[in-house]
Amino acid sequence: MKDLPTWVVNSVGIYAVLGSAFFLVLIILTAVMVRLMLELNGQVKQLTKRVQGLTDRVQGIADQVSSVTTEVGSRATGIARLVDEHTGGALRLLEIAAPALFIIGAVIKIRNQATGRGRRRR
Repeated sequence: MKDLPTWVVNSVGIYAVLGSAFFLVLIILTAVMVRLMLELNGQVKQLTKRVQGLTDRVQGIADQVSSVTTEVGSRATGIARLVDEHTGGALRLLEIAAPALFIIGAVIKIRNQATGRGRRRR
């Protein structure tokens, strides 16, 4: 075998040293990333617990709002029914009293015409 040129030996040596250094840097970066991921995992678990607590509170509030809305809706329906019944009663009374009111109005107008109060001043 022939001897290799020195530039080839030097190039391979530099490549091996740089490759080893790069590999060590990657190992260190991987260790740092693993540590950061473990810290983030703990923080995510804490946030998950807090979010779950907030979700439970919001669900409780939504349930209360739903029950209040249902109660208000049933009360409003009762009030509307009551108003409808009273309005119907008032209209029936008006239907009964309308002819009498018409007659009273006609009598007053005739009396005013007869006494001279019905004339307009010019």
